Amino acid sequence: MNNSNMLNNSVIIDKRADGVALVIINKPARRNALDPHLMDDLTDAFQTLDDDNEVKVIILKGQGDHFSSGGDLKAIEPGPRPIEEKRKMLRRYARTIQAIQNMDKPVIAMVKGYAVGGGMSLALACDLILASEDARFSCNFLKVGIVPEMGAMLFLPQALGLYRAKDLWFTGRIVEAAEARAMGFVNQVFPSEEIEAATISLAQELALLPSVSLRITKRIANATVNHMLNTILDCEAQSSPFCSESDDHKAYVESFRHKKKASENISDPTA
Repeated sequence: MNNSNMLNNSVIIDKRADGVALVIINKPARRNALDPHLMDDLTDAFQTLDDDNEVKVIILKGQGDHFSSGGDLKAIEPGPRPIEEKRKMLRRYARTIQAIQNMDKPVIAMVKGYAVGGGMSLALACDLILASEDARFSCNFLKVGIVPEMGAMLFLPQALGLYRAKDLWFTGRIVEAAEARAMGFVNQVFPSEEIEAATISLAQELALLPSVSLRITKRIANATVNHMLNTILDCEAQSSPFCSESDDHKAYVESFRHKKKASENISDPTA
Protein backbone atom coordinates (compact mmCIF):
# COMPACT_ATOMS: atom_id res chain seq x y z
CA MET A 1 0.00 0.00 0.00
CA ASN A 2 1.24 3.46 -0.84
CA ASN A 3 1.03 6.40 1.52
CA SER A 4 0.85 9.79 -0.20
CA ASN A 5 1.35 13.15 1.46
CA MET A 6 1.12 16.56 -0.21
CA LEU A 7 3.23 19.52 0.95
CA ASN A 8 1.46 22.80 0.12
CA ASN A 9 0.30 21.32 -3.22
CA SER A 10 3.70 21.79 -4.88
CA VAL A 11 5.40 18.58 -3.71
CA ILE A 12 3.92 15.12 -3.20
CA ILE A 13 5.53 12.35 -1.15
CA ASP A 14 4.44 8.89 -2.28
CA LYS A 15 5.76 6.41 0.26
CA ARG A 16 5.56 2.81 -0.91
CA ALA A 17 5.62 -0.39 1.16
CA ASP A 18 8.85 -1.70 -0.43
CA GLY A 19 11.31 0.80 1.05
CA VAL A 20 10.96 3.18 -1.92
CA ALA A 21 9.50 6.69 -1.71
CA LEU A 22 8.77 9.07 -4.58
CA VAL A 23 9.14 12.82 -4.26
CA ILE A 24 7.02 14.40 -6.99
CA ILE A 25 7.31 18.01 -8.16
CA ASN A 26 3.66 18.92 -8.64
CA LYS A 27 3.41 21.92 -10.97
CA PRO A 28 2.56 20.22 -14.28
CA ALA A 29 0.78 23.29 -15.70
CA ARG A 30 4.11 25.16 -15.40
CA ARG A 31 6.19 22.17 -16.55
CA ASN A 32 7.23 21.79 -12.91
CA ALA A 33 9.06 25.13 -12.90
CA LEU A 34 10.97 25.85 -9.70
CA ASP A 35 10.24 28.63 -7.22
CA PRO A 36 11.50 29.31 -3.67
CA HIS A 37 8.42 27.91 -1.91
CA LEU A 38 8.59 24.71 -3.95
CA MET A 39 12.29 24.36 -3.12
CA ASP A 40 11.48 24.72 0.59
CA ASP A 41 8.93 21.93 0.22
CA LEU A 42 11.48 19.74 -1.57
CA THR A 43 13.99 20.29 1.23
CA ASP A 44 11.36 19.38 3.84
CA ALA A 45 10.42 16.26 1.85
CA PHE A 46 14.00 15.01 1.63
CA GLN A 47 14.67 15.68 5.31
CA THR A 48 11.45 13.92 6.31
CA LEU A 49 12.30 10.84 4.25
CA ASP A 50 15.91 10.79 5.42
CA ASP A 51 14.59 10.52 8.99
CA ASP A 52 12.14 7.74 8.08
CA ASN A 53 13.72 4.35 8.81
CA GLU A 54 11.22 2.57 6.57
CA VAL A 55 12.47 4.45 3.49
CA LYS A 56 15.66 3.12 1.88
CA VAL A 57 15.71 4.81 -1.55
CA ILE A 58 14.10 7.96 -2.94
CA ILE A 59 12.98 8.74 -6.50
CA LEU A 60 12.65 12.36 -7.60
CA LYS A 61 10.33 12.99 -10.55
CA GLY A 62 8.09 15.60 -12.07
CA GLN A 63 4.33 15.31 -12.32
CA GLY A 64 3.15 14.85 -15.89
CA ASP A 65 5.32 14.92 -19.00
CA HIS A 66 8.34 16.88 -17.75
CA PHE A 67 10.91 16.74 -14.97
CA SER A 68 11.35 20.51 -14.60
CA SER A 69 11.60 23.50 -16.93
CA GLY A 70 13.87 25.32 -14.47
CA GLY A 71 13.33 28.56 -12.62
CA ASP A 72 9.82 29.95 -12.80
CA LEU A 73 10.31 33.41 -14.27
CA LYS A 74 6.60 34.05 -13.78
CA ALA A 75 7.23 33.87 -10.03
CA ILE A 76 9.73 36.75 -10.18
CA GLU A 77 8.01 39.86 -8.89
CA PRO A 78 8.31 42.92 -11.14
CA GLY A 79 10.44 45.79 -9.97
CA PRO A 80 13.77 46.09 -8.16
CA ARG A 81 14.64 43.91 -5.21
CA PRO A 82 17.57 44.26 -2.78
CA ILE A 83 20.60 42.12 -3.64
CA GLU A 84 20.55 40.53 -0.19
CA GLU A 85 16.95 39.41 -0.73
CA LYS A 86 18.01 37.67 -3.93
CA ARG A 87 20.89 35.99 -2.12
CA LYS A 88 18.55 34.70 0.58
CA MET A 89 16.31 33.26 -2.13
CA LEU A 90 19.22 31.43 -3.79
CA ARG A 91 20.23 29.96 -0.46
CA ARG A 92 16.79 28.32 -0.32
CA TYR A 93 17.60 26.60 -3.62
CA ALA A 94 21.04 25.64 -2.29
CA ARG A 95 19.50 23.98 0.78
CA THR A 96 17.64 21.54 -1.45
CA ILE A 97 20.85 20.60 -3.25
CA GLN A 98 22.66 20.17 0.06
CA ALA A 99 19.81 18.04 1.43
CA ILE A 100 20.12 15.61 -1.50
CA GLN A 101 23.90 15.48 -1.29
CA ASN A 102 24.17 15.21 2.48
CA MET A 103 21.44 12.65 3.13
CA ASP A 104 22.64 9.06 3.47
CA LYS A 105 19.93 7.52 1.30
CA PRO A 106 20.39 7.34 -2.48
CA VAL A 107 18.24 9.63 -4.60
CA ILE A 108 17.40 8.65 -8.19
CA ALA A 109 16.28 11.34 -10.64
CA MET A 110 13.66 10.02 -13.06
CA VAL A 111 13.73 12.45 -15.98
CA LYS A 112 10.98 12.63 -18.57
CA GLY A 113 10.66 15.50 -21.00
CA TYR A 114 12.55 18.67 -20.16
CA ALA A 115 15.18 19.12 -17.47
CA VAL A 116 16.25 22.68 -18.16
CA GLY A 117 18.38 25.18 -16.21
CA GLY A 118 17.72 24.59 -12.53
CA GLY A 119 15.79 21.45 -13.47
CA MET A 120 18.96 19.98 -14.98
CA SER A 121 20.98 21.08 -11.92
CA LEU A 122 18.44 19.39 -9.64
CA ALA A 123 18.81 16.13 -11.57
CA LEU A 124 22.62 16.39 -11.48
CA ALA A 125 22.51 16.74 -7.69
CA CYS A 126 20.96 13.26 -7.42
CA ASP A 127 23.00 10.08 -7.12
CA LEU A 128 21.72 8.47 -10.32
CA ILE A 129 19.82 9.78 -13.35
CA LEU A 130 17.49 7.57 -15.37
CA ALA A 131 15.93 9.20 -18.43
CA SER A 132 13.20 8.46 -20.92
CA GLU A 133 14.03 8.53 -24.61
CA ASP A 134 12.18 11.85 -24.91
CA ALA A 135 14.22 13.51 -22.15
CA ARG A 136 15.88 16.79 -23.08
CA PHE A 137 18.53 18.55 -21.00
CA SER A 138 19.77 22.14 -21.25
CA CYS A 139 22.07 24.14 -18.98
CA ASN A 140 20.85 27.45 -20.39
CA PHE A 141 21.65 29.88 -17.58
CA LEU A 142 23.86 32.15 -19.69
CA LYS A 143 21.03 32.66 -22.19
CA VAL A 144 18.97 34.07 -19.34
CA GLY A 145 21.83 36.35 -18.31
CA ILE A 146 22.89 34.60 -15.07
CA VAL A 147 25.56 32.10 -14.08
CA PRO A 148 24.93 28.34 -13.72
CA GLU A 149 23.25 27.70 -10.37
CA MET A 150 22.35 24.97 -7.88
CA GLY A 151 25.78 23.35 -7.96
CA ALA A 152 25.92 23.02 -11.75
CA MET A 153 29.44 24.45 -11.87
CA LEU A 154 30.59 21.54 -9.72
CA PHE A 155 28.39 18.69 -10.93
CA LEU A 156 28.74 19.17 -14.69
CA PRO A 157 32.57 19.30 -14.94
CA GLN A 158 32.66 16.44 -12.46
CA ALA A 159 30.53 14.33 -14.82
CA LEU A 160 31.76 15.53 -18.23
CA GLY A 161 35.10 17.21 -17.83
CA LEU A 162 35.65 20.96 -17.94
CA TYR A 163 35.64 21.49 -21.70
CA ARG A 164 32.42 19.65 -22.45
CA ALA A 165 30.80 21.38 -19.47
CA LYS A 166 31.80 24.76 -20.91
CA ASP A 167 30.29 23.72 -24.25
CA LEU A 168 26.92 23.10 -22.59
CA TRP A 169 27.10 26.30 -20.53
CA PHE A 170 28.22 28.57 -23.36
CA THR A 171 25.79 27.23 -25.98
CA GLY A 172 22.84 26.29 -23.73
CA ARG A 173 22.01 23.71 -26.38
CA ILE A 174 19.53 20.88 -25.97
CA VAL A 175 21.10 17.51 -25.16
CA GLU A 176 18.92 14.52 -25.96
CA ALA A 177 18.83 11.47 -23.71
CA ALA A 178 21.08 9.28 -25.87
CA GLU A 179 23.79 11.95 -26.01
CA ALA A 180 23.44 12.58 -22.28
CA ARG A 181 24.11 8.91 -21.62
CA ALA A 182 27.08 8.90 -23.99
CA MET A 183 28.46 11.97 -22.20
CA GLY A 184 28.14 10.16 -18.88
CA PHE A 185 25.67 12.16 -16.83
CA VAL A 186 22.70 9.86 -17.49
CA ASN A 187 23.01 6.27 -16.26
CA GLN A 188 20.32 4.55 -18.31
CA VAL A 189 17.73 5.44 -20.96
CA PHE A 190 14.34 3.75 -21.36
CA PRO A 191 11.29 4.18 -23.59
CA SER A 192 8.90 6.74 -22.14
CA GLU A 193 6.27 4.12 -21.31
CA GLU A 194 8.86 2.06 -19.38
CA ILE A 195 10.80 4.71 -17.47
CA GLU A 196 8.75 4.72 -14.27
CA ALA A 197 8.64 0.92 -13.92
CA ALA A 198 12.36 0.71 -14.68
CA THR A 199 13.21 3.40 -12.12
CA ILE A 200 11.08 1.78 -9.42
CA SER A 201 12.66 -1.59 -10.21
CA LEU A 202 16.17 -0.17 -9.74
CA ALA A 203 15.09 1.57 -6.52
CA GLN A 204 13.67 -1.70 -5.20
CA GLU A 205 16.95 -3.43 -6.02
CA LEU A 206 18.92 -0.79 -4.13
CA ALA A 207 16.49 -0.95 -1.21
CA LEU A 208 17.43 -4.62 -0.72
CA LEU A 209 21.13 -3.81 -0.31
CA PRO A 210 22.58 -3.70 3.22
CA SER A 211 21.60 -0.18 4.23
CA VAL A 212 24.68 0.58 6.36
CA SER A 213 27.19 -0.11 3.59
CA LEU A 214 25.03 1.67 1.02
CA ARG A 215 24.81 4.81 3.14
CA ILE A 216 28.51 4.83 3.99
CA THR A 217 29.42 4.39 0.31
CA LYS A 218 27.34 7.41 -0.68
CA ARG A 219 28.72 9.45 2.20
CA ILE A 220 32.37 8.75 1.36
CA ALA A 221 31.88 9.14 -2.41
CA ASN A 222 30.19 12.51 -1.99
CA ALA A 223 32.74 13.67 0.59
CA THR A 224 35.63 13.02 -1.81
CA VAL A 225 34.15 14.83 -4.82
CA ASN A 226 31.92 17.45 -3.22
CA HIS A 227 34.25 19.09 -0.75
CA MET A 228 33.89 22.25 -2.87
CA LEU A 229 30.08 22.20 -3.03
CA ASN A 230 29.44 24.70 -0.24
CA THR A 231 32.00 27.07 -1.75
CA ILE A 232 30.40 26.79 -5.19
CA LEU A 233 26.90 27.38 -3.80
CA ASP A 234 28.13 30.40 -1.87
CA CYS A 235 29.78 31.82 -5.01
CA GLU A 236 26.50 31.36 -6.88
CA ALA A 237 24.65 33.24 -4.15
CA GLN A 238 27.05 36.15 -4.68
CA SER A 239 27.25 36.03 -8.48
CA SER A 240 23.72 35.43 -9.76
CA PRO A 241 22.15 38.36 -7.87
CA PHE A 242 24.86 40.57 -9.40
CA CYS A 243 24.11 39.20 -12.88
CA SER A 244 20.38 39.70 -12.32
CA GLU A 245 21.03 43.44 -12.18
CA SER A 246 22.47 43.41 -15.71
CA ASP A 247 20.56 44.90 -18.63
CA ASP A 248 20.73 41.53 -20.43
CA HIS A 249 18.91 39.66 -17.67
CA LYS A 250 16.31 42.39 -17.15
CA ALA A 251 15.62 42.48 -20.90
CA TYR A 252 15.19 38.69 -20.96
CA VAL A 253 12.73 38.68 -18.05
CA GLU A 254 10.75 41.54 -19.59
CA SER A 255 10.65 39.74 -22.95
CA PHE A 256 9.42 36.59 -21.18
CA ARG A 257 6.63 38.50 -19.46
CA HIS A 258 5.49 40.04 -22.75
CA LYS A 259 5.50 36.62 -24.38
CA LYS A 260 3.43 35.20 -21.51
CA LYS A 261 0.87 37.97 -21.93
CA ALA A 262 0.48 37.01 -25.57
CA SER A 263 0.13 33.31 -24.80
CA GLU A 264 -0.04 31.27 -21.61
CA ASN A 265 1.64 28.36 -23.40
CA ILE A 266 5.38 27.93 -22.80
CA SER A 267 6.60 27.67 -26.37
CA ASP A 268 10.31 27.69 -25.55
CA PRO A 269 11.32 25.13 -22.90
CA THR A 270 14.78 26.67 -22.66
CA ALA A 271 13.34 30.04 -21.66
